Amino acid sequence: MPDESVDFYPSRAHVITLALGTLALVVLCAVAARLGFDAAQISGSPAALAVVSVSAMGVLVFTGLGLIVLRRLLLPTWPVLTLDDDGLTDWLPNLGVEQVLWTEVTGVREARLAFRRVLAVDVADPRAVVVRQRTFVRRIAASLNTALVGTPVVLKPGSIDTRPEELSAALTGFVTDRAPLAGPVA
Repeated sequence: MPDESVDFYPSRAHVITLALGTLALVVLCAVAARLGFDAAQISGSPAALAVVSVSAMGVLVFTGLGLIVLRRLLLPTWPVLTLDDDGLTDWLPNLGVEQVLWTEVTGVREARLAFRRVLAVDVADPRAVVVRQRTFVRRIAASLNTALVGTPVVLKPGSIDTRPEELSAALTGFVTDRAPLAGPVA
């Protein structure tokens, strides 16, 4: 049983992929805004004006997301997952399930989500974990995970800077001594 918390940081490859994705979305929205602006100048069409407006908002939103990702790439100082005496805290922005107590955990298993190997942390009451999420986006992500994998708590080792075996071993160290219903860790 570990005596202190264990922090896991984001994978640089995952952060770079997110950065490139947001850059591509900014460029796509900028091109759509430019084309819509040109069409609005020629025709004065309300649809063209709507395209310009939506695309301009897309540029702003994706630029903001890109800056957040860039900050994460340059200053990886906060963990995406923390395991401590109380439970696990999934810090993944907008998608993590925040804190789950070890007393709620019934087991950990390997699963597949969208052709990706993940670690599913089974909980006694998945609905309670979904309901207590602070944001709408987190609730949607937790609900989708529950529907697809059977639990709202899904850890993606590819997004975390560690090997899946190391993450599984760390979870085992915390789960086996604390969760009375804990099953084997995959």
